[in-house]
Amino acid sequence: MEILIAAGLLSLFMTAAFSIYSSSTRGFISGSWRAEEQKRLQSLISAISRDLSQANSEMTQISSTGVRTVVLSTPLYVNKNLYSFEAAPKFMKADSPKWVCVAAFSISYPHIEANATLMSAEEAGKWSGVSLWLKNRDLRYIRTGSPETFSSSPDSLPGGISGVPDPALVGDGKAFLPDPDQNRNHAHHLSLEELAIVGRGADAAQPTGIELIFRSARYENGQKTDAEIIQNSVVRVASQTRLITF
Repeated sequence: MEILIAAGLLSLFMTAAFSIYSSSTRGFISGSWRAEEQKRLQSLISAISRDLSQANSEMTQISSTGVRTVVLSTPLYVNKNLYSFEAAPKFMKADSPKWVCVAAFSISYPHIEANATLMSAEEAGKWSGVSLWLKNRDLRYIRTGSPETFSSSPDSLPGGISGVPDPALVGDGKAFLPDPDQNRNHAHHLSLEELAIVGRGADAAQPTGIELIFRSARYENGQKTDAEIIQNSVVRVASQTRLITF
């Protein structure tokens, strides 16, 4: 009898000890995952914020007489399925099996013609195209000085995005030079669950700020766990930056 009681108590003790161990292990794994995921998200947000703050809506040329001409309209394009303006976030799921364009924009500096009166030489402009793509909970972030790469990598830009310069306009020896020092093609391997973009300001067509919101969740054996993390950042954009949804 005493042996049965002792065996029962030992069994209860082992069960409790294993439960505590399992709980501690899950807590450690979840904590480690949160720390790593936060680091990955912060790296991505830092890159997007830096470039987004430089986005501009027009490629321009300044003539020898000082006249400014718009060569191409290049607004900030944002996917309508995840965008809201001064409203609750409109989250889009991140599990698409195909590439989905989240946003695209241009960073450019004007082409300035030579001025004989001021004895100033011609200054070529510069252009970079930036795009953010989503697939299978990962994000691809691309900045390139090649119009061809901008419009086709990792997939073709959606038809609603028209502000892509002609290759005859951007390239070595042309009015606008590519900016190869800024080129990047980064694959961010995340545990992204959903994301949203919220416009901030008084004018929906020309927001003064863009809030980026990322929500990640940890999965184990194909099952979602209760470990989640939300990371957000508000980026101030240049004045008169126009936003169009596609």
